[in-house]
Amino acid sequence: MKLVFKKNEAQEVAVTMFKGTAEIQFSYIEMIKALLAGEPLDRDFDENFSEEEQAQINAVLQEIENTSKENNETEPEAVAQEVGDEELPF
Repeated sequence: MKLVFKKNEAQEVAVTMFKGTAEIQFSYIEMIKALLAGEPLDRDFDENFSEEEQAQINAVLQEIENTSKENNETEPEAVAQEVGDEELPF
């Protein structure tokens, strides 16, 4: 799975997900399901992100990846039921 981070003219961040070549709307649930299934999480940033911003986003994503590896015995459907997109920070 690949996450592409972009900023619009108002400097608002938008995230797009790609599974293979298919572009899908970003969803924390789908991201967690992919991580629990063992898929690698790639990321790409447009030129509007500073190195510091990229580092901060990468740190959050790394923590999510580490947590998913630690809890990999949990079924993705159970995680999806416990956590909703509205509960997550971005």
